[in-house]
Amino acid sequence: MADKKKGKKALSDEDILNRVGSPLRKAADWSKDNIATKGELGLKFYNRDLFAEDLAKDGKPDPLNGRSKHVVPLVQEQVTTFVSQFERVLDGQAKVVEFTPTGPEDAETAKQMTDAGNFFVRTQNSYVALLDSWLMNGGITGLGIAHINFYEEKGWHPPETMKGVPEEQLVELVAQEEAGELKIISRSEPYAAPLPPELQQQGMTPETLAQMGVPLPMLRDIKVRKRNSPWKMRFESVRPENFIVSKDAVFDQQTGGIRARLQGHKCIIARAALVEMGFDEDKVALASSATDAMDGLAMERAKEVDYDQGVGDIDDDVEVYEIYMRLDIDGDGWREHVHLTIAGDLLNAPVLLNWEEVSKFYPYAAFCPFPLPDTLFGHGIADRVADDQVLISSIYRENIDGLRASTNPMKIVNPESVNLDDLLNPHPGKLVRSSDPTNGINYVNVPFNGGPSLQFADKVTDEIGRVTGVGGPMAVMNATDLQSTSPSAMSQHSNAQMLIIEKSIRFFADTGLRYSFRVMVDQIRRNPEGAQDLFTRLYGQFTPLAMDKWDPEMDMSTTVAFGMMNKDYNGMMLEKIIGMQTQAVQSQSALATEQNIYNATVAFLENAGFKNSAAFVNDPSKSPDAGQKKPEKPSEAEIMAEAQKADTEAKAADAKQKRELELLKLQMEDDRERDKMAMDFELRKAEIQAKYAAQVDVAGVQAQVNAHRDSLQQGFADIAAMQPQTPPQQQQAPQMPPQA
Repeated sequence: MADKKKGKKALSDEDILNRVGSPLRKAADWSKDNIATKGELGLKFYNRDLFAEDLAKDGKPDPLNGRSKHVVPLVQEQVTTFVSQFERVLDGQAKVVEFTPTGPEDAETAKQMTDAGNFFVRTQNSYVALLDSWLMNGGITGLGIAHINFYEEKGWHPPETMKGVPEEQLVELVAQEEAGELKIISRSEPYAAPLPPELQQQGMTPETLAQMGVPLPMLRDIKVRKRNSPWKMRFESVRPENFIVSKDAVFDQQTGGIRARLQGHKCIIARAALVEMGFDEDKVALASSATDAMDGLAMERAKEVDYDQGVGDIDDDVEVYEIYMRLDIDGDGWREHVHLTIAGDLLNAPVLLNWEEVSKFYPYAAFCPFPLPDTLFGHGIADRVADDQVLISSIYRENIDGLRASTNPMKIVNPESVNLDDLLNPHPGKLVRSSDPTNGINYVNVPFNGGPSLQFADKVTDEIGRVTGVGGPMAVMNATDLQSTSPSAMSQHSNAQMLIIEKSIRFFADTGLRYSFRVMVDQIRRNPEGAQDLFTRLYGQFTPLAMDKWDPEMDMSTTVAFGMMNKDYNGMMLEKIIGMQTQAVQSQSALATEQNIYNATVAFLENAGFKNSAAFVNDPSKSPDAGQKKPEKPSEAEIMAEAQKADTEAKAADAKQKRELELLKLQMEDDRERDKMAMDFELRKAEIQAKYAAQVDVAGVQAQVNAHRDSLQQGFADIAAMQPQTPPQQQQAPQMPPQA
């Protein structure tokens, strides 16, 4: 099948706006009606606004005139504790996430990706500030959104004056100005360079050199402004009312991001800033100016802190929509992932500033405290606590009114005997003038019976802690519980409630937080020039990174697991593990190594809140002798083999010793026989000489004796050669198979 469909052609800017205009407006309206409206209600409960029935309407008097209007800070307490638990867990780790190599060839790439991602989060951005806004929005409104963007921040350094610039260098500066690397603001008139000291000592003057035909070089003072365009990884929270998403949005179970047909956000940018960012100036001029946001969530936020509703008072601001979706723009029949930048009013003449093709990793990471299955949305803290806040506030109001009635009872006054003006000015120790003090004033004493209702309010608060996993019951334990509950039961009760918030933390770590690192890696890979600039500034030099090998879909592990909130229990268990590992290393057991002890110690320090473990312990893998293999304790099979080898060698040595002893005996016997024969020969020789006085062939007889002796020596050598020889090294006994 052909890639290009018949009759298809590339879309113009007007065609693109016509294609995306309707779905974009529908998504914006749906987000406003659901996300913003729900967020407004949650923010009202967080701000402890009065309830709807407490407010006077249509010119009617205050319905609670003279009665309590107290609102308990239940949502505030729950959200603050909830976010604090998250931040303590997520910020307590040395590494937020870590990419896992699939093979040895991926180890260096995975390490680079891990180091870069953690640097972006912890060093180049404020990790805690990001988490606080991201999690607070999720806790209050039920949905928190973070936006990740790797971009070049185009700007200029402050002006600087370069003194004594020769004409040759001025030519280079002009070339740099034409290339856009700097701006020449001003230049002075040329002036002669000062004489060198050696010429001044010789009495030379500029006039003398001029008469000699040696002109001095001319210099200038140049005022320039150099370009400053560093690459940065921006990681920031998006206001819930500014996030735009289609109603089919769900958490992507593969990547952890958001899967939707359309997603994006609205932001307010100054018109001049858009031009500085490189957008076409004529298109920017066509966009209509922004107006204050009038939705409920923006007005609720502005009411609380007297903050602007999006539009500032200094620059001419424009509404800009960053939209990500799939759209066939080039007409090849395939819907590419595109990023559209649209400015102005969506209903009235929007302007397409730019479009570009991107990857499938859209730069939005979501957080929902208690998500509903198969959807992007769910419950925030306000959704689970709001009704109880209304109920407990009503109980507190009634008790406050009852307490006030009991401490300031109703008065029955005889107007004929009491001065009413004195009663209308109440203050402690007041005087009331009366002509009949005995019967002028009577009190209606109202008893205070709020004890049972307050106990009921406490019960409701306990139930809230079981639903959200945070709050008072999670932070304190009363004396009755300490007296009537065993330590194991208390631990089980606390751990059961911790599971609720740990579930939320684990889900967030494996979705929004994990996905944000995938987006960072993807954007670094798609901008190699920016990556080179960034890493050069980070490390002082640039080592060529294999950007084509960076893979945002590489396996990744988060450092958050169940049980991480019970720090006392974790610390105790880590101490036991370190002790067990130390004993194993000391006994040369294969159960643990020094690296295992180091890993457990780092986990112990992180559990205690110390992030810089390198200040306390050294990594054995980075020591100079890390590559040398230490002697290990032999196995049982090796010990048996060595024993058999030693026994064989001992038997061979014993046999050899016996053979050498037998040879020695034979040699001694031979020497004795030879000496005897020599003596007999001498005696026989003397007898023959004395008896016959004749000459005897002594040399012949001696030769016969020596020949007999040589034959004996050769026999001894043959006997020794026939004995079994002990090999220089016994073969190693075969390894015994491991026992099950």
